[in-house]
Amino acid sequence: MDNSRNQYLEEITSLEETINSACELIDRYEIENTALKQKMESLTLEKSLLLQKNDQAKIRLESMINRLKSLEQQSV
Repeated sequence: MDNSRNQYLEEITSLEETINSACELIDRYEIENTALKQKMESLTLEKSLLLQKNDQAKIRLESMINRLKSLEQQSV
């Protein structure tokens, strides 16, 4: 009887350790997931800002090209 009781206690202890390890892993993954979500949000914002800057540069470049064409036509 003592032997089977000890065996059950060992199995319970082993299960507790496995569950505790799993809980620690879950906690670590939740922290990592939160950090990754924040990073993704930051990168999305950065991408948006870069796209805006790109559009502004494109508009300025087109404007300069048009002014140069206009100057060229005036001189002809």
